[in-house]
Amino acid sequence: MKKISFIIYLLINFCWGQDSTSVQLISRSLPNKVMLRWAVDQPLGWKMGNEYGFYIERSTISRNGEAVVPIERKMLFQAPLKPRPLEEWETLANQDQNVAVLAQALFGETFKTLAPKARVLGKITAVNDELEQRFTFALLAAEQSFEGAKLAGWGLEDTSVVPGEGYVYKVTVALPEDANIKIKEGSTYAGTNLYEELPQPIGLAGIFKDSHVVLSWNYNLLSSIYTSYIVEKSADSLNFEKQNQQPIFNASPYPNDNNIALYYTDSIPNDKSFYYRIKGKNAFGEIGPASPIVQGKGKKSLEYVPRIYKKEIPTDNRATLYWEIKEEGKELLDKFQLNRANTNDGPFKTVIDNIPPTSRSISYDKLDRINYFTVSAVDKNGTKSESLPVMVQPVDSVPPAAPKGLMGVMDTTGVVRLSWDKNLEEDLKGYRIFRSYNPNAEFSEITKETHDRENYKDTLSIRNLNTKVYYKLQAEDQRYNRSDLSQMLVINKPDVIPPSPPVLTKYSISDEGVRIHWIPSSSPDVTSHIVFRKDPNEKQAGWEKIYEAASVKDSSFLESNNLIPNEYSYTIIAKDHTGLESTPSNLLSISWKGKALDIDEIKFNATANRDLRFINLLWKTKEPNVSEYRLYKGNSKNTLKLYKTFNHHTTSFNDVNLKINSTYSYGLQFLLKDGRKSPIKKINLKY
Repeated sequence: MKKISFIIYLLINFCWGQDSTSVQLISRSLPNKVMLRWAVDQPLGWKMGNEYGFYIERSTISRNGEAVVPIERKMLFQAPLKPRPLEEWETLANQDQNVAVLAQALFGETFKTLAPKARVLGKITAVNDELEQRFTFALLAAEQSFEGAKLAGWGLEDTSVVPGEGYVYKVTVALPEDANIKIKEGSTYAGTNLYEELPQPIGLAGIFKDSHVVLSWNYNLLSSIYTSYIVEKSADSLNFEKQNQQPIFNASPYPNDNNIALYYTDSIPNDKSFYYRIKGKNAFGEIGPASPIVQGKGKKSLEYVPRIYKKEIPTDNRATLYWEIKEEGKELLDKFQLNRANTNDGPFKTVIDNIPPTSRSISYDKLDRINYFTVSAVDKNGTKSESLPVMVQPVDSVPPAAPKGLMGVMDTTGVVRLSWDKNLEEDLKGYRIFRSYNPNAEFSEITKETHDRENYKDTLSIRNLNTKVYYKLQAEDQRYNRSDLSQMLVINKPDVIPPSPPVLTKYSISDEGVRIHWIPSSSPDVTSHIVFRKDPNEKQAGWEKIYEAASVKDSSFLESNNLIPNEYSYTIIAKDHTGLESTPSNLLSISWKGKALDIDEIKFNATANRDLRFINLLWKTKEPNVSEYRLYKGNSKNTLKLYKTFNHHTTSFNDVNLKINSTYSYGLQFLLKDGRKSPIKKINLKY
């Protein structure tokens, strides 16, 4: 609300459909008092505020720079503040039309008005029903009369303020408890230490023309202070008279536009000096100091415009232009000017000045490839009127330069986007675009007409056999001269075709593991082959990546680290440089029984005890899945034969079936739970 007029803010909220109803409150701090102004921003809430009145509460929150704790609160009126009785309005209403309008809006049995002029309210006051008219015109009238606002119960002057104290004022509609509407309270901060003198308006400018002047100034510069303006005029710069009967204020529906300007047009006689100034008026009826004065005279101006009706181009460098202008304006003419530009839209620069007012033709001998000319008629007051532009282009056989900076890219849908640097020729018409799938073959033009932008979109089939596409450009001028072809652009087509799959050919099983063999993919852009494994007995298990070949020439892989005796399925895919993957190869199903057991994993010792007549045998192994141990026995005449079997808990045995002076051989073997057997570890012992 500090950015725009108080009442215009209320009207904009209403006209643009604000959902909630609120009390809007502003204040003005003076050395000896605080002035308050408020209003409800919706018609129905405004009506209820007038009916039930307003409570005004003042809270003292600081004193001489120190916080007041606890805050001191005071109701300025014990009863709600309502509009004064009608008889108290009569005297002021007879003196001020705004007060009369305000009284009619509050007390009149009917309220009918003519639609206001567009310059006063524009779209904001396009209201239809009577309540909305009362609301709108009451707010506008109160804006122009603070005394009327006080009579309406929408303003007051608090003269009980104490210097050095800071206050928060709160205004609330005195609604009954059973009211079916909610109206938000309004609040503001004020105090005598916030007093500031009203500023002088700035930025007033005046444009003096034939028999009138247009005044303008920026509304937003002081929109937080002044809600309307008064225009004053003087013939001697000393005695000023008010010009506008109605206030001049901003009724734009876009109040935050920093470029909003207010205008005032006044009719004046020519050749006589007049002086203008403006004064701002705030919502409390205060009028600020006058702005700096603007001064000027109305001057008779040339009303006729020259027209170029003929051009001659005798050489490539020279042109003669012919124009006409109505003879009625010849007495005001001071001179003509010839203006030139590179484009029809300008900017135009004067190339020949001070052409005599009697001249109707001029020659110019510094033509470029393309030229646009206008003729300006200048009157004795310095006012110009300018002809429409005409193009002058000499015979041109010089082609433009070849385009540069050609770039492009193709996406996976086959769309090619080309761009290049803009040619600098003034007479450039556009470009021609050429394409080929073979850099050594002839390029075909793909533009049916001259292309006038520095970008182009081409669409190709992405799945043909060509891996590259080639482009060139030509520039073309207004005379259809074509440049040399640009440098060739090579665009690689994106790869959207996956490689062919490799073929699993065979496998071999050893004690080390499983070796897979394959025939590599035949696609030339393959970068790797990836081997996957799956346990077919596990229905929920997915394919597990177990190997990616570092070289496309690799054709086998030995898996040994992560195998356990099981059934396995294998497949393999190929992947190219863009990440596209082939379909999986054929499946290989393999049964692996496990690795061979190492004889060194068995610790087997024998000790002869001749006193007690037995041989003690001890063994152990690191294998955790032993199901049983097998003990073999033999002598020098007989080979080893199975002698005893033990469960996996037994790790020793005393052999007493012996003969003195005999040599015995023992062997130990263990069986795993998966059925694998270890080698037989042997020892020899003489008893």
